[in-house]
Amino acid sequence: MVPFEFSVPTRIVFGEGEVKRIGGLALEFGRKAMLVTYDEDFVKSVGFYGKVKDSCDAAGVELLEFFGVKSNPTAEHAAAGIEMAKREKPDVLIAVGGGSAMDEAKYIGIASKYDGEPWDLALGKAPITDSIPVIVVVTIPATSSELNGTAVITNETLRRKDGFANPVMKPKVCVLDPELTYTIPIRQTAYSAADIVSHLLEHYLGNPCTFTPYQDHFCEGGIRSIMECMDRLLKDPQDKDARAVMMWQASFAWCGFYDCGLGLANTNIHILGHSLSNFYDTPHGAAMSVTILATLRYFLETHTAKYAKFAREVFGVRDTDDRIAACAGIAAIEAWFKKIGAPTTLAEAGITDPDAIEKMTPDALATARAWGEEKAYGYTLDVIRDMFKLCL
Repeated sequence: MVPFEFSVPTRIVFGEGEVKRIGGLALEFGRKAMLVTYDEDFVKSVGFYGKVKDSCDAAGVELLEFFGVKSNPTAEHAAAGIEMAKREKPDVLIAVGGGSAMDEAKYIGIASKYDGEPWDLALGKAPITDSIPVIVVVTIPATSSELNGTAVITNETLRRKDGFANPVMKPKVCVLDPELTYTIPIRQTAYSAADIVSHLLEHYLGNPCTFTPYQDHFCEGGIRSIMECMDRLLKDPQDKDARAVMMWQASFAWCGFYDCGLGLANTNIHILGHSLSNFYDTPHGAAMSVTILATLRYFLETHTAKYAKFAREVFGVRDTDDRIAACAGIAAIEAWFKKIGAPTTLAEAGITDPDAIEKMTPDALATARAWGEEKAYGYTLDVIRDMFKLCL
């Protein structure tokens, strides 16, 4: 294991009905809060808005409202939120939603404390030193954004989807209320499951260490738990226990905990997947199920033993030949994606543009370069192009 430093300063409030405490939690930071969330009609129709507004009213907290966050949040939309935050000076931001709402709130939080071009912060051209405190109310568990200091934002003008991280961006409070997930459509739940699996699998397969039993078992057990939750949710989408377990598992899949000590991982799944969302607005989880399979196929010959271990521990494959077992594992996870309704090819993800691979390849290479993986893992245009071909 390599040296590491780890901290989760976020206070976690978990339980059915706990969203009712949001007003009191916000009051700990001041009497003016700014809501950052999705389409106004949607959040009001499903009841999220009413629960938060009523709680804030009861606590005497003024609630400013910023609606319209997209599934792939953009710098252009966030600009109006940054302007509002600078003008109104809220004491705290309340993000209500999944990773997109949380990430946009984080971006607004840091950009409102910076006088320059906000995108400088995403590119690392300016240091991230301060933020408006952020409280998150998770309604779509998938990204672990509720516990990590990462944000992923698309700059439509520059045609770039960039992820950036800083401990300053870690939320102060996280409300995990499984009740808010009971009405998530099963297809969206499947995308969330694929996203959770991508976070677990990426460090499992892509780390440079040779002896990692603790992290391996955490990943294997985590993926099995998501599969068990999905089995129950396919039968009953409002299964309370399955929703609760999936919400808790999602928070720790990519908060920086399980991959401690693994060093710089090859985050190939996300390097490819970000380009799908950047060019075709593919839902993040849908992009992940496609690029997970491409990654598994590309590295089959160099990671055969690890793939075989994954197949045996997660899917119960019993073949003693590592390559046969590895191939069986890839087939098994592809079958599982199909079972839950997650796409397995570009076409199934709605990407039929014949020039898609050529458009996405330079963008993915730029992501690998930005994340410090271009030289570390030998990424070139040809390598990435070959990887994308395995998404067909």
